[in-house]
Amino acid sequence: MPIKFLADEDFPKPLVTKIRDFGFSVKTIQQKNLQGSSDKTVANLALKEKRIILTFDKDFLKNQTEKLQAVIFNFPKTPTSEIIPLMENFLTALIKVKFKKGKVLKFSKNGLEEI
Repeated sequence: MPIKFLADEDFPKPLVTKIRDFGFSVKTIQQKNLQGSSDKTVANLALKEKRIILTFDKDFLKNQTEKLQAVIFNFPKTPTSEIIPLMENFLTALIKVKFKKGKVLKFSKNGLEEI
């Protein structure tokens, strides 16, 4: 099954574009007209569409369902332009990981790791 993503409202558009350039399906909260929605609404949409949430919001996963799949990007005070070159490594690592429902991963300068 192909990997599909849902980019949270805070996820930078240049990163969405880069992931799409690699051939992945990425929907954004803005495309769904859900700006300002609760984390629960975003989580429900991701579950319904079988998408992995991409977010910079470290608190996103509080009180979330165990079926949710998400990747929290951890790049404090890092310009988006410095994260873009890391996207190929992120996608390659994500494909290799057995990413099960209920798993939360963190992506940082250290790579992809399970939380």
